[in-house]
Amino acid sequence: MKPALAELLHNPLVWRGDQLARIEQTVSSGLVELDRALPGGGWPQNALTELLLDEQGIGELRLLMPALQRLAQASESIVLVAPPHLPHAPAIAAAGIDPAQVIIVAAAEDKHRWWAAEQVLRANSVGALLFWPGSLVEQRLRRLQLAAQEGETLAFVFATTARAAQPSPAPLRIRLSPAGARLRVDVFKRRGGVMSVPLLVDVADALSFRGVQRTPRNLHLASNSGFLASLGMTRPRARASFNRRYPIGGREAKIWNRALARADEVRRVPRPDSRGSCCSR
Repeated sequence: MKPALAELLHNPLVWRGDQLARIEQTVSSGLVELDRALPGGGWPQNALTELLLDEQGIGELRLLMPALQRLAQASESIVLVAPPHLPHAPAIAAAGIDPAQVIIVAAAEDKHRWWAAEQVLRANSVGALLFWPGSLVEQRLRRLQLAAQEGETLAFVFATTARAAQPSPAPLRIRLSPAGARLRVDVFKRRGGVMSVPLLVDVADALSFRGVQRTPRNLHLASNSGFLASLGMTRPRARASFNRRYPIGGREAKIWNRALARADEVRRVPRPDSRGSCCSR
């Protein structure tokens, strides 16, 4: 190999396709084996992460809990857009997160959900976004990825495993499935070489993240079944929808202002309402 080429390949700014990409903005997953499989050693802060699963309550939220705990300890807020069920505040507190730091954005129509998720990412004022869309459209997903690139927010999008066969602009895609008492984690798309062997993660151990002071009282979450057991969630009693334009007054405005409270306090540049565009279906 010529010296000039060898010098170029050893340049830290050059990334080879068979190596994990160097990503500086990440948050540790709290699991050593998972961090080793993720480019940058953790969840990316400027890119979408797709979590694909067919059954709720298999431990998908416990997998994210160590990172969310770390963000909460840094006084960051966590936004949930259109969760299937409302979180149970005592269970969140037992997991080491102040319920006041968790913001719920509910919307009946899917286009309103996408719009809210995009605005949260563009505001770049919260630590993490967890988003459950009703359906996935590549154009909308691409807009969300572009919004994620502009900030430092952890962005997780939940979908079914049927999406795995379809292309996606998300740089990190993970398939989740139950494996007895553990969670099977298959990182099938990442910036780097392909992970040939899926990980088997004990999500119960994820809650013992060393950054959280735990007591015997919070060794487990609520014992409800299914998705409710993931984070002690309860059935939603009411849903709220947004107006077509930025809310000015009324109940919808209060919900929206909660979602972007910190952004409104700092500075927010008005943007056109994308929900009326051609991709709104």
